[in-house]
Amino acid sequence: MAAMSADEPPRNRGFKERKREDHALVLIGELKENLGDMAQVRRILLELGRYYDPVLGGAIMEVRHQRAIVEALERGKVAEALALVEERYELYIKDRAHLGRESPP
Repeated sequence: MAAMSADEPPRNRGFKERKREDHALVLIGELKENLGDMAQVRRILLELGRYYDPVLGGAIMEVRHQRAIVEALERGKVAEALALVEERYELYIKDRAHLGRESPP
């Protein structure tokens, strides 16, 4: 381990200094960006179905939500699918201060 010089400020390596990336939020962002690619949509929805949300008491994207999104896309209703994704996103981030979201006005 290299010695620190007197001029160098101490490094904060504590847990509080590092912000953890929320992979579910990354996946939701990818989902929104890839609504035109059904293979990607299905892969991302499957993965989001594996993430458990203790606040909601179930998967972030339950099977019924996955089906509704895929069915909307298959009917060409991208706006409807996006609205469903946004609804799940809003439920997921609600009351989660650790995600850096401010309280709604």
